Amino acid sequence: MDFRKITAAAASAALIAAAGTVSVSAVDPINAKLGYTDTNWTFQDWESSVQVTGDGQYTITSTAVAGTEEIGVFVIDLEGMYAAYPEATATLDKIEVDGAEVSFDASKILYGDIEEKGNFRIDIYNMYSDTKDDPGFNSATPISESLSVTFTVSGLGGGEAAPAAEEAPAETEAAPAEPAAVESTGETDVPPTGNTPYAVVAGLMAVAAAAAFAARKR
Repeated sequence: MDFRKITAAAASAALIAAAGTVSVSAVDPINAKLGYTDTNWTFQDWESSVQVTGDGQYTITSTAVAGTEEIGVFVIDLEGMYAAYPEATATLDKIEVDGAEVSFDASKILYGDIEEKGNFRIDIYNMYSDTKDDPGFNSATPISESLSVTFTVSGLGGGEAAPAAEEAPAETEAAPAEPAAVESTGETDVPPTGNTPYAVVAGLMAVAAAAAFAARKR
């Protein structure tokens, strides 16, 4: 019985199991912020935001704009994204007013570092930009309760936890018919710490060591 093969196989399986539960974060959080005012600068919101941590879909919702009769500026700025990740992009998916989806012409939404400040902007409607003369969204849309905008970010990587690629375990020999019992320490409950994979590795390595010891005695 080759205890080295048993130990290597157990270690490989433990690392694969651990990798399958680790979340991937490709970038430091990017602040995606709403820029909004009505035509009279009465109802404004320059604070509502969401943290972008990788590729995926995000939504920003504002109730501060309730009471708007006609929109003057309606943009989303992903602060610093263009400067740090010039290949990354964001695309408008959906606009909801008072909980109901409203239509827009996707071909007329402007994207990019429009103000040349290193931010990636989604320009939905802006009375100070080219979207005023060729709008893709009806600015005369009254808002009674809330405004939500959903967009998808790509080109950053990361995002949600990614499943690990499956790997074939190392070649193993049959385990002993009667492996030695592993003495319990009495500490069976492991509190959640966010490092579950390391507990898995430790447990599997302990079993592997016991099996190797029994094999050597045999």
